[in-house]
Amino acid sequence: MNRRIFALLGAAAMLTGCKEPQAQGSGSGNQFVNAGDNVVVKSVKVYASTQNSVQGDTYYVVTFTFTNTFGGETFTPRLTHFVLEDAQKTRHAAIDGGTYLSADINNDFSPMKKGESRDFTTVFNVYQNTTGTLFYDPT
Repeated sequence: MNRRIFALLGAAAMLTGCKEPQAQGSGSGNQFVNAGDNVVVKSVKVYASTQNSVQGDTYYVVTFTFTNTFGGETFTPRLTHFVLEDAQKTRHAAIDGGTYLSADINNDFSPMKKGESRDFTTVFNVYQNTTGTLFYDPT
């Protein structure tokens, strides 16, 4: 009986050690990403980049709600048109690959009616502690 208890406690201790990397800046009131027009930021998770890049050393995984307020009956959003513009007016477009962080993200890019809202998750490659505004650039 005692062996079973110790085995269960050992297994539980091993499982608690298997955690995802701690995300910084998570939450709706995060200090890194502000909501622009048509966007409500839900969460931001911050991860150190595993590669050296001239585009940045940090990944922001941002979950947000986008509302189509553009003209026309329908509008088809594109991932790379979601932009994070930092304080120096540098625009960081959402990336659609090249990192393990984007592997499990599945967004719905079907046409949206005017006024329709939809949740999206995107990845941005930025420099550490970048702050900016997230918006959709239709151009």
